[in-house]
Amino acid sequence: MFKLAQKYDSRYTPEAQQKAVKLFQEVLSLDPKGEKGTTDYGEDKVTYTEYAEYSLAEAAMFGRGGLPESRDPGPMKAFIQKYPQSKMLQGAYSSLSSYYQFSGSKEEAQAFFEEYVAKYPDDALVLNSYITRIIRDKEPLDRGLELAKKVNELTKYNPLPRFRRSEAQLYALKGDWEKADEIYGQRFMESRKNNLAFDLIDYARFWVEQNRNLESAEAMTDLALRLDPETSYIRYSAAGILVRLKKEDKALAVFGPDYIKAKLNDSSALATYASFWAGQDKNLESALEAAQKLVDLSPLASRSWMILGSVYRSLKNFPEALKAFEKALQLAKQDWEKQNLQKLIESLQKQIKEPAK
Repeated sequence: MFKLAQKYDSRYTPEAQQKAVKLFQEVLSLDPKGEKGTTDYGEDKVTYTEYAEYSLAEAAMFGRGGLPESRDPGPMKAFIQKYPQSKMLQGAYSSLSSYYQFSGSKEEAQAFFEEYVAKYPDDALVLNSYITRIIRDKEPLDRGLELAKKVNELTKYNPLPRFRRSEAQLYALKGDWEKADEIYGQRFMESRKNNLAFDLIDYARFWVEQNRNLESAEAMTDLALRLDPETSYIRYSAAGILVRLKKEDKALAVFGPDYIKAKLNDSSALATYASFWAGQDKNLESALEAAQKLVDLSPLASRSWMILGSVYRSLKNFPEALKAFEKALQLAKQDWEKQNLQKLIESLQKQIKEPAK
């Protein structure tokens, strides 16, 4: 009977809900003390009786299954009182929160939400649910801002737009539009857009490395470029993904000669571009031009010469690569850098003396 009640409860037609309510009521009449078995609730177990009481309380609160349409939160409150240690307790509070965000008197809602946030003070979703009701009532705004401050602390490493919107609504109700814009204005959404572009690149790179979901990886790469076309990291990361997808023409359109023409006075862009294509063993003539321009701009930087050497090495022009690496060694300041360059030089010298047959 219990399993049949669950089956009907999972269907959201009025007829199915009515059958579920009747069956859950029968479960309670047959096992009022919860002694006849348990069922899964997530990773936990609860008695049939407890589950049935919860389901009936939810039906009463949302007017389902032929129960009065007045939407009565009383049975769910009674459930919380009866089962203070229940594995379903947080679900019960969450259901009441859904009800009180939009229903019930101001005083009743405030009393519930104060209890709710006291029970789960470090859950940003719980705190924001109270803020939602405060916005609806347009008071108490200072309490809402106090809660918003706590939400910010809890989510400071990943501030969700929905939480920022709630805080901005509080300031808007107070008439502080400058603060609302600071919290939820263009600058915030630009940062979210840029963060999403980085996340999309990470996603695409992961699946390309697995050689799976390749169509999705390419689509997400395209989206990242549309969201943030100006960031160098997005450009060269996208190009790397496209090369691995064997879409070299597309990679060149993203991060090729046309791109670098506008960056000829940007040492950082030139270095990234030349290094990238040297590592790919592709687009090497353009990479060489970029590396030579980099040396012109930063002739005393060891890294400039090292990048030039890397491009020459990819072009199999080992004598010129050797000259560039030797110049880089002369300019190097860090011991680790000198050691790496010395190894490169020795390897190239060996290749020059013993060319491949």
